[in-house]
Amino acid sequence: MSDNKFNWHVYERIVAAAEVESGGISISITPNARLLGRLSGKWRQVDVLLDARWGDDLSRRTIVDAKLRNRPIDIKEVESFEGMMKDCSALRGIIVCNSGHTDGALKRAQEAITIKILDLEEVDEYIWAAFDPCMGKCGHNSGCNHGLVLWDGQQPLPLGPGWAIVFTGKCDICHEFNVWCWDCGEKFTLSSEDEYKCGCELIWVSELDKETGGSERDQLNAVNLLVVSDEESYALDRRALR
Repeated sequence: MSDNKFNWHVYERIVAAAEVESGGISISITPNARLLGRLSGKWRQVDVLLDARWGDDLSRRTIVDAKLRNRPIDIKEVESFEGMMKDCSALRGIIVCNSGHTDGALKRAQEAITIKILDLEEVDEYIWAAFDPCMGKCGHNSGCNHGLVLWDGQQPLPLGPGWAIVFTGKCDICHEFNVWCWDCGEKFTLSSEDEYKCGCELIWVSELDKETGGSERDQLNAVNLLVVSDEESYALDRRALR
């Protein structure tokens, strides 16, 4: 695997798809996430973010760093990752390294307790079919760097006389919500503060989660995805911003 931008995205997607297998429906998985650092105040790029799907419970937050290297990672990279975990309010972290790790790096991760190091060979149960091209602007770009959606949320919802099956995911390039309503078969995207009515007459809403006080940027906590039917609303997914 050569070290180029396209293969970086392939590598991150392999890791993200592997995490879906063990995450469960209560965990929302965002490839190539962007978070506002709690300590630095700077935007941080996170290869894979595992977060609570509903609410802002940070006790379940895990960040994954997919390191594509020509050499084993060392102790300094583990310590740098630990600092990033603190800045991103993550209690747990996973480092996936394609070229292995030094003994010192492993010992340092074991000392931190909440950091786990995996070799690429250990991340081998991924499903490429879990990905689809983004239905927004990213899916129509020319070149090799198209946005892809990882369908990490498959949920049955008590809507109407029976149950509706809904798949949700987030694009790893533009980060927009993608929705797949199985009842009417429609697939569509929702950007921040957007609304859409599908063929089932369900209303899909993405809304910003804000705090009062502080600057406008500091107020933004997340973007929430909701579905509304017969005056009932259900929270489906959440994309953290900090």
